[in-house]
Amino acid sequence: MNKTLRNIILSISIFFILWFIIYFYLGEYIDLEFSNPNFSKTFPKILTFLCAVSIYTLFLISIRRAYGWSFLNILKFIVGILFSLIPIFLFEFFSLNKCANWKIDKSYKKTLYESKISSSESIKLIELECKETNTISRKVERIMQITPLFISTSKIDTLKISDKNWKKL
Repeated sequence: MNKTLRNIILSISIFFILWFIIYFYLGEYIDLEFSNPNFSKTFPKILTFLCAVSIYTLFLISIRRAYGWSFLNILKFIVGILFSLIPIFLFEFFSLNKCANWKIDKSYKKTLYESKISSSESIKLIELECKETNTISRKVERIMQITPLFISTSKIDTLKISDKNWKKL
């Protein structure tokens, strides 16, 4: 295999593996979300699949063509399949938690305030529905549209909102 292509595949694979680790272990501490709630529920599944494929690809890259059907190459092939199942098992482990982020139906019920300074910033009433436990909760969050794909969310106390910066709707 061409060395440049090998390095590109290696870099992309490591990128997806690191993204998987960061998303599931540190993702709840980052206030960045996808603006489309349906894609937010699908994205963890896509990322898990990409991580599994990346791990398997790393094992396939390590197979040496010059050795042919040697025991070591066959072992790498089989062990690669087993190791690529780790992200899928981890995803299922994180899914055991009732109402994980990707299992919650999130809907924006009402826009309470709009910013007078920036049109991309608002305060909204959000309804979170967990179908596994049949619970519905509501919260108020400050939402800032960063790009058409991403929003930044943060909790806000409605008692501390000043009329100077916010327009009540």
